[in-house]
Amino acid sequence: MEPLYLRDFKLTRDPFNVTPDPSFLYWSTSHKEAIAQLRYGIEARRGFVLLTGEIGTGKTTLIRALLQQLKSTTHSAFVFNTIVNPRDLLRYVCEDFGILNYDQAGKEIYDYLNLLNRFLLEVYRKGENAVLIIDEAQNLSSDVLESVRLLSNFETTEDKLIQIILVGQPELKTKLDLPVHRQLKQRIALRHHLGALSFADSREYMANRLQVAGGSISIFTSQALEALYACSRGVPRLINLLCEHALLNAYAAGKKQIDAAMVVEAARDLDVKVPQEYKNPDPEPLRAEKWQTKGANGPAKSDNPNRPDRGSGLEVAPVIPAAGGLLRGAVPQPFFEQMIGALTEAMGPMAPLVVEDRISALGESLEIFPKARLEELIESTSQEILHEPLKLHFQRVMSDEMRKLERFDQWQFGEEKNP
Repeated sequence: MEPLYLRDFKLTRDPFNVTPDPSFLYWSTSHKEAIAQLRYGIEARRGFVLLTGEIGTGKTTLIRALLQQLKSTTHSAFVFNTIVNPRDLLRYVCEDFGILNYDQAGKEIYDYLNLLNRFLLEVYRKGENAVLIIDEAQNLSSDVLESVRLLSNFETTEDKLIQIILVGQPELKTKLDLPVHRQLKQRIALRHHLGALSFADSREYMANRLQVAGGSISIFTSQALEALYACSRGVPRLINLLCEHALLNAYAAGKKQIDAAMVVEAARDLDVKVPQEYKNPDPEPLRAEKWQTKGANGPAKSDNPNRPDRGSGLEVAPVIPAAGGLLRGAVPQPFFEQMIGALTEAMGPMAPLVVEDRISALGESLEIFPKARLEELIESTSQEILHEPLKLHFQRVMSDEMRKLERFDQWQFGEEKNP
């Protein structure tokens, strides 16, 4: 049954259905890297490949997209149900490869192994390949995981006959660290972890889904997008749930656009944690906004001469008056995107993890990091850069970004003092 709001928002299909659908897949950098590693692992016959990610980060959708991309010469078996014993695993694999009829299910382990071995050798002689994909692999028992390892023993002197992709939540990595699974862990040739989306990727993720459904992201205000990211923390499944409920809230209220208040209401309906800065009864005025900085043609026109117009430039977090006439506020997310970009140039792909680690060490969170502690964070982060010239370059870049932020706050301060 189609959602009630489709016609009101000029949508041709449900854009935020939580069912894994490859046609809606948004190719973030992490997703592109993941599918590249998966395809390489299969085509180069590397044996085991590991794909992990938190609940709702798009692992299953990515796997379904991979299955669509595989060559016709690649035979695949996809195990997505929890398997309780080695015999059931082998039976399911043989069934999914099409080498066992359902009425032949009463065989013993040896029979299944013999069937599978003959099938894989035949596939290999034809110059074809076979891949086994196991979803939710963190739920497999130690006995079943050991049976999975033994499947990788199907090989010639040169190549693996079957490529195995283990897909699961981060607990899977913890399980593989156990001594009993040491041999299996050692056989994993490639691994990738799907993390949550950045603010920019979250926005593009939503825009892509709405476009596929015949709509436009303009049905969400910029404040609503900020609220969605804050409440979802960039987890795609949460984004889908929040968007769907926010659309229902807008439909029920007879509105043609979703604002931040509707997003917060949706989060509460779903029992999703609402960040502190969004717990105000009227959250819309507290949302971060996007402002256009001075360009080649000078500052853009605005209804208020003390405030730059909205656009694609610097993003300002809420600024709340404090005691003594001072102002305090959270660092805007685009500042951290600039920071991670500069740090990546200095130390490579570990940059996002380093920033998160330094923020955590200060006892703060990325979403509401106080501006008052930025210098402390930048200094702490720069100490992680071993190459002195790169460290100095990073510090200069961040000094420039700090000045931009300070100038922007001055506009805000002026507006608060001279309304």
